[in-house]
Amino acid sequence: MKDFNIKVSWSTNNVLTWIIFLVSLGLMIVNIVTMYTLYNVIETMWHEITQVKETNSYLYQFIEEHRNDFN
Repeated sequence: MKDFNIKVSWSTNNVLTWIIFLVSLGLMIVNIVTMYTLYNVIETMWHEITQVKETNSYLYQFIEEHRNDFN
C-alpha cells in the first residue's frame, strides 16, 4: 500500500506541475499577442499623428500666406 501512495502522489504532483506549466505557457502566449497588437495600434496612431501634424503645418502655411485675404 505504501508503494501505491508514492505512485499516486507522484502522479498528482506531475499532473499539477504540467497544469501550472501549460497555464503559464498560455499566459505568455496571450501576453505576446497582446504586446504585438498594442505595437500595431501605437504604430497606427503614430502614423495618424504624423499626418495630422503635416496637415496642420500646411494649414498654418496657407493661413500665413493668405492672412490678408480673410480681412
